[in-house]
Amino acid sequence: MARAPLVLFCLAACGQDEIKVEHRPGPDYNHGALLTAVDAFVAAGRGAPAYGELAKAVVTLRPGMDRAVAQDAELKLIVLALAPVQSVQAKPMDAQIEMLALSVWPTLLAPAIEADALLQVRDPKAPELVPKPGEDVSAYLLRLCGGPLASECKRAVPELQGPVVYAYAIRRATERARNAISECLPCSGENADPGWHQAVQGWEQLDRTANEWINDVVRRADPDNWPVAGAASEDDPGLPEAEVSRRGDVVIAGHSYGPNQQRIDVLRELRGKNDVLALHLYPDLTLAQTRAVLIDARKAGATRVAVIAREPIYPYRRKAYWVADGYGLRANLRPTDSLQLLLHAIDEVAGPGTVARVD
Repeated sequence: MARAPLVLFCLAACGQDEIKVEHRPGPDYNHGALLTAVDAFVAAGRGAPAYGELAKAVVTLRPGMDRAVAQDAELKLIVLALAPVQSVQAKPMDAQIEMLALSVWPTLLAPAIEADALLQVRDPKAPELVPKPGEDVSAYLLRLCGGPLASECKRAVPELQGPVVYAYAIRRATERARNAISECLPCSGENADPGWHQAVQGWEQLDRTANEWINDVVRRADPDNWPVAGAASEDDPGLPEAEVSRRGDVVIAGHSYGPNQQRIDVLRELRGKNDVLALHLYPDLTLAQTRAVLIDARKAGATRVAVIAREPIYPYRRKAYWVADGYGLRANLRPTDSLQLLLHAIDEVAGPGTVARVD
């Protein structure tokens, strides 16, 4: 059955604006409309918003595609997605997530494009990957990780779901790029344009880079790193916050501070004009380790500290307990007992707002 052949040049990898197309009579199966949508993406600068529009256009064209055009659409969408992803690599992760999550990721996360008429059953998760009207990035990720991507990121706290989904989207794109190009006859052989191979290499490089940091992010994102919130916890007050490592060092902006005057100074700077601050303390931290940090917090001018906890069910909403050195409700625990045990004891005898004394 005659139709326009597959595109012979990789737009994203090779930087070519023109598409070489041989027009032949016969059914088109939306191939011409697909090429028009690609031209519009290139003319718009190949950025993330333009890619989002291209992806929407392909969705509307899918019902009229046959197998060959669907394969071509899969090839184009995955290869062309490389440009907007690479263009934001120098930006902070939060900025990358904000720019790509609603425009590029839905396509990368979705199943490979196939001709609708040939599918017996559409993937039921596919529609859920599309952002809902008015949905921002945070709400989108929260919904994905609680639903279609639960196996990938439900065990990540909301503030770290973005990097986890980013790494998964890159891995999916890499796999799909390999598959799409391996199924494309003009993309292989001695006379094939090297841009196709370069596109795969581009995704593979992004995947290798993500693999260098994703394991650390997954470890930090585990909700078990926070105490479990119970009856005496209250809503997170949104205070300036520092993390305390498992060995008791205070970590602020990636820098660790042991028990010395410098730690007191950075805690004073962190609290600003408030007489309170928040700490991310591991639940198995001993009360002796906890008290050492609270003593420095008191010397830094903090009269009490909010310990951040998590609700035990998804999405692990942030809560807080109040603790202090020198005053508050005693729980008669040993210095070797854990912070979590103290908070459970407070849950049994008190309510929200109670200050627990750490001896």
